[in-house]
Amino acid sequence: MRRILLVLPVLLLLATALGFGAPAAGGPAAPVEIRLGHGFAAEEQLWLMAARPDITPNQGRAYTLRFTAFRASDDRLRAYEAGQIDGGTIPGPTALFAAEQGVPLVLVASVSKEVPGGNWHNTTYLALADAGIRSARDLRGKRVGVVGFKTSTELWARAAIDAAGLDPNRDVSYVIVPFPAMGEALRARRIDVGAFPNPFFHVEQTRGGVVVVFTSKTGVPFEEELITIFLRPDFVRRHREAVRAFLRDFVAATRWYLANQREARQALLEKRFITVPPEVYFSMQDWYRDPSARISFEFLRRMQELHLKLGWQTKAVDVRRLVDTSLLPF
Repeated sequence: MRRILLVLPVLLLLATALGFGAPAAGGPAAPVEIRLGHGFAAEEQLWLMAARPDITPNQGRAYTLRFTAFRASDDRLRAYEAGQIDGGTIPGPTALFAAEQGVPLVLVASVSKEVPGGNWHNTTYLALADAGIRSARDLRGKRVGVVGFKTSTELWARAAIDAAGLDPNRDVSYVIVPFPAMGEALRARRIDVGAFPNPFFHVEQTRGGVVVVFTSKTGVPFEEELITIFLRPDFVRRHREAVRAFLRDFVAATRWYLANQREARQALLEKRFITVPPEVYFSMQDWYRDPSARISFEFLRRMQELHLKLGWQTKAVDVRRLVDTSLLPF
């Protein structure tokens, strides 16, 4: 019996070496895990991929998703540089700033855009109605709540303040406040003006006692990429087909969201991606979302010109090298 027990391991090693008892060559590979960091606004169709995986046929086969929520894009980038995530969501301005700093990233899809004209939602800056603040001209010596430094919310505030004839560096101070806490910070008078994307804007409008001071389009009166999806270039190179499958599903989720918005929003409420009252969420205005998820080079080029004017960038980056839309299905 001892001789048989000694021989068995040898036979097992031989079988493995010859390929017996192992997965057949060319068999189905395990799905690639994609670790994504996300935020709290304007990313509905990405969240929908977790809330309704049944609308993403490649999920669980070609790839899996692991989501991690972050307060703002600067936190996401720190986690990314530490190797904790493979990519995530990022505003267009933050992506330009990160690329200038040498952070290796590639933008692969558009999630939502800030479009002027009134047909779509724009991030809005609110003040208390009794504070006597009605425009950016009234902000000398005031505190503006932004979700993070070097984020779109700071850029839009600086651009509006500059357009009003004030110095955005000397005349105003900036306070970091997460979007979910912005309303209470404003009402507790810890800030004088706050940045409110939906659903947080709609919540505060419903509560009352606030006025619109300016919007994201006051100082930046052109279309721009609000939220994009970025990935590590090396990750894309190593897992190109998995990324292609993920983006195919992302476009499918975008189109399903646009065609079934109430059902999609209900799913996000049930999975607690959104925690505002249903009646508020169902009635709020949405951002523009391109059904093809294509990123606009022109939007990024114009944003970069503004960055250079405001001193946010000291040198231009090659926008076409920053973006890779070759893996999108359309």
